[in-house]
Formats: sequence, structure tokens, C-alpha cells
Amino acid sequence: MRGHHNESHRIALAGVFGALSLTFMLVGGILPLATFAAPAIAGILIMPVAIEFGRKTGWLLYAAIGLLSLLLVSDREMSLIFLFFFGFYPLLKTNLERLHTRAARCLAKFAVFNLCVVGMYALILLVFPIPAISSEFAEMGWGFAGVLLAAGNATFAVYDAAVARLVSLYCTRLRPRLIKMH
Repeated sequence: MRGHHNESHRIALAGVFGALSLTFMLVGGILPLATFAAPAIAGILIMPVAIEFGRKTGWLLYAAIGLLSLLLVSDREMSLIFLFFFGFYPLLKTNLERLHTRAARCLAKFAVFNLCVVGMYALILLVFPIPAISSEFAEMGWGFAGVLLAAGNATFAVYDAAVARLVSLYCTRLRPRLIKMH
């Protein structure tokens, strides 16, 4: 019976973190300034599930939240930002941290970020156009888009450090408390 009890707690914990992640995506669809913040937070909330149940479960939760976001969130760009980067990056980060040199880790992380962001916006602008975003890019020009990408890279560096600190905080502070509860 004890094993069944632990399994119930594990499923409940995964459900809570999944619901929180989706809630951030839904609320972010309402708040105009949350286009990047909501997917970033939603992706970080997947990490406790991956820590507790394994990376495979984390990837499944990412896919479920990504699909639900596409179906339920009004801001299509925000859903795509989650799918194309913020939803999976915290899961991928653990692999990237295993690279032997700091230079290789940094190069790989920034390469992933830039490929994902440029790839996503190329799809949005060229393959499946979202009119509001296409008109924004047309108005601001490619030079300004380059400035935005540079700012995005600076912000990504902060985000990468924040993910590491938040995972550490979860493992050292929150996880022991959750374990004591059951």
C-alpha cells in the first residue's frame, strides 16, 4: 500500500507543476508584456517533474503543455516561443552542462538559442505568417531585428543562470520539504 501512496503523491506533484505551467501560459496570453516571461516561467516549472520522475516524463509534460498552449492560449507567438525554446531548454540544459569546457557549453547554449529563435521567426514570417508579427518586422526593419536578437542573447544569458539557480533552489530547499510531507 505504501508504494501506491507514493505513486499518488508523485502523480499529484506532476499534475500541480503541469497545471502551474499551463496557468502561466494562459495568464501570459492575457498580459501583453508576458510574451516571453510566461513561457520562460512555464518551462522552468517542468524541471521539478523531470527531477522527480525522470527526463522522459519532463519531455512528455513539455509536449502536453505545448499542445495545450497551441489549443488554448490566445497569443500564438507566446505558444510558439514555449514550443520552440523555453519549454524544452531547461530539460536540454542538463545535457549541455555535461560538455567538458566552459567555452563549449557557452557556444552550444547560444547556438541552440539562436537557431531556435531565428528558426521560429523564419517560420512565422515566411511559412506560416502571423500578420501582426509580419507587420511589426516590416515596420521596424531587419536592422532593428538584429538589435532585438542581440538583446535576446543578453537576456538568454541571464535566463540560463536563473534556470541553474532555480533548479538548485528546488533541490536544496523545496524538494526536502516536499519529501518530508509524504
